[in-house]
Amino acid sequence: MITLKLNKVPVLFVQGFSREDTRAIVDFVREANQMTTTFKDTVLFIDTPATPHLVEAVECLKTEGLKVVFRDHHRVSGASNNIRDEQKLKATEKLERLLGDDCLITYRDLHPACSTLVEAGEFADALAIIADPDADGLTAAMKAAGIHYPELDDDAALLDSEPAMQVKGSRISRLLALGLSTLPSYDPARPREREACQQRLFSDWVQAVQGSDEALNRLQEAESIYENAVAVAGYLAARARTIAPGAVLVDATESDIFDMGSLTQLVEQEPDNLILVLIKDKGPIAAHFGVQYSLSVSRQAKDDIDLRRLLPENAVNDPACGVISNVSFLLHVSEPVWSDFILPGLKGGKHLL
Repeated sequence: MITLKLNKVPVLFVQGFSREDTRAIVDFVREANQMTTTFKDTVLFIDTPATPHLVEAVECLKTEGLKVVFRDHHRVSGASNNIRDEQKLKATEKLERLLGDDCLITYRDLHPACSTLVEAGEFADALAIIADPDADGLTAAMKAAGIHYPELDDDAALLDSEPAMQVKGSRISRLLALGLSTLPSYDPARPREREACQQRLFSDWVQAVQGSDEALNRLQEAESIYENAVAVAGYLAARARTIAPGAVLVDATESDIFDMGSLTQLVEQEPDNLILVLIKDKGPIAAHFGVQYSLSVSRQAKDDIDLRRLLPENAVNDPACGVISNVSFLLHVSEPVWSDFILPGLKGGKHLL
């Protein structure tokens, strides 16, 4: 798990998908409480999708007398389509009952970036911040703690969008996007490698935003790596093949580093390619099943496709169960789930709205 201090506020970047995450959150906040020399009792959760495990963590912190504030943009729109949506809806309802006005869970369409859910420095005196371990979580936590620059909200929205858009922000934002795109894939043989690289990247980027030339130079070194990653993306795109109407598959099992934004852009040059399916041998699901299938919907088709409709009704959102599903336009599954449900569903048009 990634930890930073932002303006002296301890920040834990964690997804909240497991009991281990619950324990990590509670232990992190308790340690922060022991280390503080002044009275602080506010814990901010930001860009953390509502899950039963996060509810458990919030309940525990509340019983210890702490004030918990929850800000997120992953609210489920409409009726639930699967167990994951039902879990998220129930967790959202519980958090709203627990926290009242201190809970704001809205829709991504209204707030593309979670940084727009806080004022700059609003939580500069917080005991701790819990955030999602991605660019949106980082920028939101930074702004909440008081580290801000004029383009941050616009940059954050681009960084949390589809890969092809992530490099379209300001110069400093582009460096974060390049760094993230060239991180090593998750390797179960070296489970800490990617996380350690991401922690260094987050730390360097925060320092660069605050004016560190040394950190900026380290970030700029990623540009040459990125150029190689773009070349690999071109190689992969040339080998894409159609597997269902509007869906193309790319096998990236032998490619450790490639630029996802470039790959997506190249594949989507063909207007009929609405869904990109990527086979990878590294990642949270691949760690359990050997490979994982990662699906993403093109920007032009987001209003017409919901990948969650492809999942069985009893699908459990857990890498160990072969499913990661948080939004309608992204889906990660194991090979058994792919073969039994996803591929047949794509061929039958089950994903179409």
